[in-house]
Amino acid sequence: MKHFSLKYTLLTYRLDQLWFPITFWMLFVIVILIISDPSQSLDMSLAYLGTAVPLIGGVMAAYAILDDQALELRFATPIRAAQIIIERTLMIFFIQAICAFSFYIFAKSINVDFSSIGTFIDLHLAWVIPTITLIALGTFGSIAGAQTMIGAFFVGIVWIIQIIIRDGMAINNWKYFYIFMGITNPEHPDLHANQLALLGLSLIFFLFSWILLHRQERYI
Repeated sequence: MKHFSLKYTLLTYRLDQLWFPITFWMLFVIVILIISDPSQSLDMSLAYLGTAVPLIGGVMAAYAILDDQALELRFATPIRAAQIIIERTLMIFFIQAICAFSFYIFAKSINVDFSSIGTFIDLHLAWVIPTITLIALGTFGSIAGAQTMIGAFFVGIVWIIQIIIRDGMAINNWKYFYIFMGITNPEHPDLHANQLALLGLSLIFFLFSWILLHRQERYI
């Protein structure tokens, strides 16, 4: 089975990983509809797009591969490790992209002004890059630790630390690995370098995940 088994991925995709992002989407929509202050609506919209979407993607990625109940049978088929990673992580990114774009359309429909973040591309890069980064981290963490909880823990601890010390992350040598710079510091002179560094870090995480997944006996 050399081709991408999209049918298998869809049939075995856990519904809780679908309800999880939908629940967060609905929660933020309800909160924004309740509040009437435009500035608060903007803050909540940016909080969802720039921080909640990446967090959800990272946590989902931690459970995407090793939580497959038929993983042992999957390993028994002539399927490449890279294919398993790509299938599962692309599905998660696709779901998060639908949530993010639909939320953006909702926010624009109630006149939320995103001009402070920059252009349309700048706004969406501000959630795309962090989401890819945390998906890569969640994937690597679960595979490296051979447990889904470890991947989720890595994602959660990195997310919390960067949220707490966001001001410090933006001004020192860690600025290149500040995941939320696109949302919190959209005018930072090193934003593009930061985004390139995060993409490079994501590739490294995926590369090590691919290498580790070849040792299939660790996961069955």
